[in-house]
Amino acid sequence: MQFFYIDYINNGKKERNIGFLRIENDGVSVGLRGVPLQCGNSCRVYAVNEYDERILMGEIAVRNGYSMEKLKWNDKVDFVHCMKIEIPLYGSRKGICVLRDDAPQMHSLKQPADLQQNPHSAAGMEDAPSRDTATVAEYNKNDAVKERNNSSECHDIYEEIHEDKWKQLMNIYPQVHICPEAQSIVIRPKDAVILTQQYHELATNSFVLHAYYNYRQLLLFRYAGDGAAKKDIKYYLGVPGVYYEREQRIAQMFGFEGFENGEARMQQDADNKVYRGCFGYYMKRVEI
Repeated sequence: MQFFYIDYINNGKKERNIGFLRIENDGVSVGLRGVPLQCGNSCRVYAVNEYDERILMGEIAVRNGYSMEKLKWNDKVDFVHCMKIEIPLYGSRKGICVLRDDAPQMHSLKQPADLQQNPHSAAGMEDAPSRDTATVAEYNKNDAVKERNNSSECHDIYEEIHEDKWKQLMNIYPQVHICPEAQSIVIRPKDAVILTQQYHELATNSFVLHAYYNYRQLLLFRYAGDGAAKKDIKYYLGVPGVYYEREQRIAQMFGFEGFENGEARMQQDADNKVYRGCFGYYMKRVEI
């Protein structure tokens, strides 16, 4: 099982996040929110293959701007050959979710029960060796090497930061809306330099890097609390992942103290209870 975000594209430009995809062996669960009223009561969902052919997967019902429905892979397209999912909205507006940029490799969505290859699969969580310390060691030293290759760009961001740091960050980085009580922006590991110095080490944190190279994003959350005072404002780094008790223990070993159910938030589910297998974010308190 894998998760991807759906971008809202208007005239070729990304404006916001409009939902998510949950990819499974037998199909795709499409979750939409904030669908424009002009789209009516339904949206068509297309899979685009390696030959840039659009193949209709089905039509999903939309109610009050929201939708959550599962569509099956068919004999014309499956996950291996699907490059992206496209959801026409109205006019030039559409939802786009890129699953891969390169030509597909001939392999199944199912991965070996090895946490290093796929730490977020159910098999990886339940069948991997029980020693958490051994698993932590597997959190791929190569990830840190990959990120250090980009280290020359790390300090460029300093030139763009002004007095109101959070406001400026929102102008620099893409915004997503997961939690109604928090603002959030999409960052990368090397962007840890926007945090205070004590958190710069997160740029090479193995847990952070491993999640990033699986989901290609991290989130920085800003919770304003009940007051406007600076002391009421809290910042959290959100690392994407699927919740399992064993994964949570590993996250705690790397300093991540909580988990936010992003799947429920995207669907505006009043019950945000964390449950086994739900997608969300492992959270760590930080400062900017």
